[in-house]
Amino acid sequence: MIFSLQEFSETLEDVETTYLTHAIHPYPAKFPPKIPRKILEKFSAPGKLVLDPFCGSGTTLVEARLLGVNSVGIDINGLACLLSKVKATPINEQQIQMIHNVIEKFKEISFKWNMGSRKNKVKFNFKGIGHWFQDNVCEELTLIQLEINEIKEKVVQDFFRISFSSIIVRVSNQDSDTRFAAINKNVEDGFTINYFLKKSKDYLKRLVDFSKLAKANCTVDVVNADTRNLNFLMSDSIDIIITSPPYANTYDYYLYHKFRKRWLGIDVEFAQYNEIGSRREFSSLKQEPTKWLEDLKICFSQMHRVLKKDSFAFIVIGDSVIKKQIIRMDEAIKGFSSQVGLVVEHVVSSDLSNHSKIFNPLFAQKGKKEHLIIMRKKS
Repeated sequence: MIFSLQEFSETLEDVETTYLTHAIHPYPAKFPPKIPRKILEKFSAPGKLVLDPFCGSGTTLVEARLLGVNSVGIDINGLACLLSKVKATPINEQQIQMIHNVIEKFKEISFKWNMGSRKNKVKFNFKGIGHWFQDNVCEELTLIQLEINEIKEKVVQDFFRISFSSIIVRVSNQDSDTRFAAINKNVEDGFTINYFLKKSKDYLKRLVDFSKLAKANCTVDVVNADTRNLNFLMSDSIDIIITSPPYANTYDYYLYHKFRKRWLGIDVEFAQYNEIGSRREFSSLKQEPTKWLEDLKICFSQMHRVLKKDSFAFIVIGDSVIKKQIIRMDEAIKGFSSQVGLVVEHVVSSDLSNHSKIFNPLFAQKGKKEHLIIMRKKS
């Protein structure tokens, strides 16, 4: 296996993350798209099959589609699965026209709304909605939601569901995607619909540009599942794995996407109680570091089973702090890799800093590193 460790190290430092569909929808803790691209260019080929068992916002799947590599993405977060599918699925001319038509319809709705024509008497409701959303915002979100529900073409409907989801935190009272606290934003009347239109037009342009470059002769499959149980995948069926597992005790995806899921009708509790490595798991339940490592070990065992012999798994993961103890993830993975049948071939490390997958600088404390761990399934 011939490659430059320096080249991979430079890739970890690459901060460009927003080209094409990579900029669609807020999603903290994305990992740089240049990492899967460079790996796929060197170690895969069109027609091969790549697995990302923690696909998140779909970074690996997007890059695979651009290179003509078949891909399977798995995530326990239903919103992540929807987002990954939309970002990595090219749209045709007919679908583009349908999206344009819906945008024009929303322009008309926005105009009438701003002129005072408000016949919508239905308002979406869930526990605590009044604390997290202004009344005028609820009315506009409900109007958008009802219109999206009327769209029959699934690809088009999913596109608008993601556009809709992308504005939820911005127009809510939630402080930000990385801070779950209510603040008064004073969202003006009409802003919500107009912001939805703005995002839809931007995302359409990105998806059209992506569709022009995406290879047609490959597939993208996304499964909402727990990586600790991949029984729906055949043994020895995957050519290469590229993934970035959740960093332990760093981020609660279920929490910060909770309102998006409520509005979209996506199950919140499934991810909440099954997400591995969440801050809730380690802060509220006072779990020991061994719990996270055991969960991760089960995931790696499943990855070993589905990976073809002599094939590689590329893992991007950062050190974590649990109960004030720094967990060196490269050493931890080396420690259990032989037990699951994987050999650590190389490790490329860099300091956790602003370029890192970590979304919050507070977690990038001195001494913590981010690692690209290259593993091989033994013959």
